[in-house]
Amino acid sequence: MSENNIEEAPKIEVARRPWRRSLLLGFVILLCGGAIGSVITGVTIERRPERGSRRPERVPEKIAERMQEKYGLTDDQTQKILVVMQEHGKKLSDIRAEVQPRIDAEHEALRIAVEAVLTPEQATRWREEFEQMRGPWHRSGGESSPSAACPPKT
Repeated sequence: MSENNIEEAPKIEVARRPWRRSLLLGFVILLCGGAIGSVITGVTIERRPERGSRRPERVPEKIAERMQEKYGLTDDQTQKILVVMQEHGKKLSDIRAEVQPRIDAEHEALRIAVEAVLTPEQATRWREEFEQMRGPWHRSGGESSPSAACPPKT
């Protein structure tokens, strides 16, 4: 066979995209992802339930405002609700301050008792998980728990 008898396969030209177009497309996709992420973050933050633990002194005011919106209270009713919430909130805070040391001691006893059963590696993992579980509920300085800071939804 000679080389002349062999037909060459037709060459297929592959369309090549200019690198600028690919770069621009990648940049547009990045911007769209950033925009979508920003919107989702904004909505999530806006809808996040407010917890009074950051500013416990504002909890009665927030509760009164929510009740005014939800129940259509007059300004006079809202003011009276605010006074009631402040008065009883102080009493509840005092009770929590009295009881919290006992609760803290029992939590510590529980943690230690469980750790006594575990290996050192297991105990380390348990301690970390225990503190994470306990974290939202434990506040130093007699602050209120998250459940007390946020009224139940009805």
